[in-house]
Amino acid sequence: MKINRASDLSKIKKQGLELLSPATTRITVGSATCGLAKGAGKVLEALKYEVKKQKIQAEVVAVGCNGLCYAEPIVEVIQPGKPRITYGPVAVERVGELLKAIKTGKVVQDLALARHDEEAYCLNIAPLKYAKGKVPAALSGIKEYRKQDFFKNQLKLVSKNAGTISPSRIEEYIALDGYKALAKVLTEMKPEDVIKEVTVSKLRGRGGAGFPTGLKWQACRSAAGDKKYIVCNGSEGDPEIGMHRSFLESDPQAIIEGMAIAGYAVGAEAGYIYVNDRYVVALERLEEAIKQAEQTGLLGSNILGSGFSFSLTVKRGGGAYVCGEETALLNALEGLSGEPRPRPPYPAQQGLFGKPTVVNNIETLANIPLIALHGGKWFAKIGTASSTGTKIVALSGAVAQPGWVEVPLGTSVKAIIETFGKGTGTGKKVKAFQTGGPSGGVLPASLLNIKLDYDQLTKAGSLLGSGGLLVMDEGTDMLDMAKFLTDFFAEETCGKCSTCREGVKRLQEIIDSIMQGYGTKEHLNLVKRMAAAMSDTAACALGKTAAVPFLSVLKHFPKEVEGKLLRKGA
Repeated sequence: MKINRASDLSKIKKQGLELLSPATTRITVGSATCGLAKGAGKVLEALKYEVKKQKIQAEVVAVGCNGLCYAEPIVEVIQPGKPRITYGPVAVERVGELLKAIKTGKVVQDLALARHDEEAYCLNIAPLKYAKGKVPAALSGIKEYRKQDFFKNQLKLVSKNAGTISPSRIEEYIALDGYKALAKVLTEMKPEDVIKEVTVSKLRGRGGAGFPTGLKWQACRSAAGDKKYIVCNGSEGDPEIGMHRSFLESDPQAIIEGMAIAGYAVGAEAGYIYVNDRYVVALERLEEAIKQAEQTGLLGSNILGSGFSFSLTVKRGGGAYVCGEETALLNALEGLSGEPRPRPPYPAQQGLFGKPTVVNNIETLANIPLIALHGGKWFAKIGTASSTGTKIVALSGAVAQPGWVEVPLGTSVKAIIETFGKGTGTGKKVKAFQTGGPSGGVLPASLLNIKLDYDQLTKAGSLLGSGGLLVMDEGTDMLDMAKFLTDFFAEETCGKCSTCREGVKRLQEIIDSIMQGYGTKEHLNLVKRMAAAMSDTAACALGKTAAVPFLSVLKHFPKEVEGKLLRKGA
């Protein structure tokens, strides 16, 4: 259905709500890459087969990831008049049993993770009312989600749709107020008003150094140019994260809406999304989402009759870590080598194809509809004074429950590890952690109370970055960890500047020498001098921060490094 005005969104919203809360039964399967890797695809097909075989009136739908990665495959059952039940991990062998329970009105107790009495949380419908206000005995043993640490300690704003809606149905996104923000912007706000709200929100870039988004947009809008562009970096290069991939696989329309609002604000009529070509599922869902937005009239010419036009193009790339640097990303989009450009000029003045360009990452853009809909002041009240809003965190490493969660900025690292990760899972204590990906420093357990805050983490020698949180327990060899991260930089350096190209290689050699028992204190002094030179002269953040992991290990775990030196007094 193609719509020509904002009021038409209500018709699609009605269709979407009927899909999300049908008159029969809706069975969803978490089918992001993390779930598929654990067999969700086979579970999905088995459910479809058994539903047909057992003649059950139900629709089986592939959705994205709700963050419970440790319990996948995740299956959720929504039935009229009953609470939504989250099951996991569901093996193919248990599918028949699960469907039999659905058919007879029962619950598979040992697989049930949570029940959701308050569907207003995700579906905007009224909460359930049990007879005489008492939860039925069959459900009483299943903890309500609002009483569970994993759910009650999150603030799901950006990720509220993930794991609930089908990423392949624009109607379901619209049902949960999708494109309401774009309609508001195009019918009620001037471009300057949008930038003002983003500025008031104090939203900072969610991909790297945390530059204020409003300032970047204003610079682009003020720049002279007959064409302007919005660029989304959807190719996270950090290892052990994958949340941008999961987000694209779960809620691609949120990115499209955010980019369209950004285009209206800065005066751009075209946007590009750069995605790692290894993100096969994400690419398929994103391209389908763009197609549906175009068919619905939410992308293309004269959107909602406003006179504003905006188009999107997906660019597949190699996903190099260096392309997290915005000028290297622009080179890749232009078909050049992914190498950083000298700055200034900055992309906001001279970016893609030499035109003023805004470059934001996925999570930054996903926040835009929220800010446009609820206002900058509302957003600025969440988090801390200098780090507002929420942050999606990918929790990995030595944790009992890896996954991704969304918490207010200002939440402590310790709370995230203990509340959501449930500790190390090995019986050993946390020894160290790293935030912000490879460029972030490795910090000791004594700093676990540090908060997710751009300034606090920078002061401590780390980064917030794109939100990775890697946990190490007492069994971790810290020098080995430093080598792993340095090897990553050696693999990812573009080689453009000799400072980085030769510096990272030399760092590798020194760490290898120490690990083999040939290192001396002079090696350590040399690393410090090299790190200072790299920080001052490298062309981009990759080279500037390549020595940070080893330096942080040397600072916080000196005995582990010095204990392997050939001559202790050398």
